[in-house]
Amino acid sequence: MEPVAMQLPLPVSLPVDETFDSFEAGSNAESVTLLRQLAKALPDWRQTDGMQTLATQQLPMVTLVGSKGRGKSHLLYSLCHDMAARNVPHVYLNLNDLAHWPDNAFEELHALPLICLDNIHALAGQRRWELALFDLLNRVAETQRSVLVCTSQLGPSNPAFSLPDLRSRLSWGVTYQLHAIDDEQRQQVVRNRARERGLKLSEQALQFLLHHSDRDMPSLISLLDRLDTRSLQEQKKLSVAMVKRELGL
Repeated sequence: MEPVAMQLPLPVSLPVDETFDSFEAGSNAESVTLLRQLAKALPDWRQTDGMQTLATQQLPMVTLVGSKGRGKSHLLYSLCHDMAARNVPHVYLNLNDLAHWPDNAFEELHALPLICLDNIHALAGQRRWELALFDLLNRVAETQRSVLVCTSQLGPSNPAFSLPDLRSRLSWGVTYQLHAIDDEQRQQVVRNRARERGLKLSEQALQFLLHHSDRDMPSLISLLDRLDTRSLQEQKKLSVAMVKRELGL
């Protein structure tokens, strides 16, 4: 990914293989379609057909809600990769890293066409950060220059966000609940990711992997990365025995 055209609180490097093309939409087709349209429309999204869903909102914001492993971060990475390819200014921030940031980390973000905030639930209950996000949302709503795409494990009206005004603002945008993919789709994702890495994954090894490891996609992709490294180190094809060794079985 090309460097983002502004200073970030910390350097950011996004997974190069987490794009729209590698995302298995499953029952999340509506939200993925909107984000793909947004990626094509930015920075002039208000003049682009198909953006009515956002254009009618008080706050041009999309919030992707779901538990861990639903692909929320993957979709933000996909947006950022598309923006980088077209040289559209943007920013990606993972709010799990809040403790390392200065208090003014959000101040100038509203000047960018796209703002991606991952894991906004991480600031819930932290008054100074809730106020900072509230101020950012107000600036985005006032200037109407940016689109803000957020992810969260909590819905916008969840009382864990202690500031009532913040809950109200978060509810202004478009919210999508991301659903888990089914077993068949999960298998296909693992097959595709293995093929991208040049890993020869037999059906037996695939089935063993899926039935003896955590089934959320981040865990499965992390396991594939480790198996890729082990395969190179041992100079052997990926087998059930190798999966067993990596899982400590």
